[in-house]
Amino acid sequence: MSFDIDEHRASAARLARTVASVVEAEMLAAPPVVRVVDRKVMTRVDKATLEAAWAVANAMAAYDQAKFAGGREVAARKAVERACRSLHTQLRNREAKHARK
Repeated sequence: MSFDIDEHRASAARLARTVASVVEAEMLAAPPVVRVVDRKVMTRVDKATLEAAWAVANAMAAYDQAKFAGGREVAARKAVERACRSLHTQLRNREAKHARK
């Protein structure tokens, strides 16, 4: 039994045409997908939001150091949690301030 590349290519082309017509029919029969994004994208960063984000980054860096240096890991983890909560509050307040009416 020999391997005929032209025969395999012809079979692959026939299979591709058959599958393409089935896929096309399914896509035409399916309802269109509509995605609606209702969130505003932050285009301007205010000072308080940026400071809160930096606080999270710095707290996370200190936590990473405490984990591997055998320091005050619990205190560092709590500092990360506080910084994250502060950033969350800042973002929520910013969203409320700039909400669409």
